Order: sequence, then structure tokens, then C-alpha cells
Amino acid sequence: MRELVKHLLGPGATCSNFGMDKTLRCTVCTWRGAWAEAAAVRVQPVPLPPALEEIQYAYEQKQAEEEQLGAHRAPPCPQCGHHTLPVHLKRGHAAV
Repeated sequence: MRELVKHLLGPGATCSNFGMDKTLRCTVCTWRGAWAEAAAVRVQPVPLPPALEEIQYAYEQKQAEEEQLGAHRAPPCPQCGHHTLPVHLKRGHAAV
């Protein structure tokens, strides 16, 4: 990718913002991290109480629907093995 950018922009071009990784959060525990970090580790899901299992089942249903529409399946949490969701970064408060 860097070679392509240098070819398109010229030999003196620098670009350090390659591979911006989407941030994910776990739906059960407090883990937050990058997509690549979550995809690198596989753990068995921790047993949950019935109320939380219902919520996880709803997440599974929603993920299955999104996959059928062409979305990518987010990797499971690397700590507890349950569903992760993308973190929507809000930039409205950023200093100008």
C-alpha cells in the first residue's frame, strides 16, 4: 500500500496513517480494543446468567442479519469470548 501511495503522490510523499483499525467494545465485559487485537485471540465464551444470555442471543440474531446484508462479522472479545460492537467515534468535541 505504501508503495502505491508513493507511486501516486511521488517519491517524497510520506503517509503515516495506514491501517486505521476500527475500535471495538465487548457487550459483556469492559474490554475495548482494535479489531486486529480481537481477531488475534480465540477464547471459549464464559457462561452467562440467563438474562445476559438472552441479550447475547439478540446480538447473534442482529449479526446474522447484518452478515446476510454483506457486513463483516466482528471478532469475539479476546477476554470473555462474547460479542463485540464497533465504537462510534464522535468528533464533534474535537478542538479546531
